[in-house]
Amino acid sequence: MRIILLLLLIVFSVYAGEKGAKLEISDSTYPSLKVVYDWNLQSPEAVSKALNHLRNHIKAYEEYAPLEEVDIAVVSHGAEVPVFAKQNKKYFSEIVERIKNFHESYGVKFYVCYNAAKAFGFDKEDFPSFVILTPAGVAKLAALQEEGYRLVPAIVHDFSAVKSKYGKKK
Repeated sequence: MRIILLLLLIVFSVYAGEKGAKLEISDSTYPSLKVVYDWNLQSPEAVSKALNHLRNHIKAYEEYAPLEEVDIAVVSHGAEVPVFAKQNKKYFSEIVERIKNFHESYGVKFYVCYNAAKAFGFDKEDFPSFVILTPAGVAKLAALQEEGYRLVPAIVHDFSAVKSKYGKKK
């Protein structure tokens, strides 16, 4: 019984002194690097959340590593390809403006798979000038990795149900 009480006392004392997680920030937290986001999303609507990944990536460098550089590319080869098509700007105007802003403000390169574009019935003239058509998205992903880009898969989830059940309660 005394051993159990002693163990409980040790456990409680460890947690009582805990102040929370430590935020890791140092000169090596975010080194200069090149990354390529792999977009093979389930729907055009998922692009908005995938763009949040880019925003968070860029924000981390701006806030915690302002002297470092990050070169970002996106290769789109899934159901999100129609977002880039000029004819669909009326449906995705906010998303397209965000994409264009990432390109113009941060130099993010947006590669769209020409095979996927053709599967949707699109051709070169159907895309704005900030889009770079590449013959095959998967081949471009491999080529960019060979050039030193690190692969970041864009995994998009809807956190709302999980947040409402397990998120911090007010």
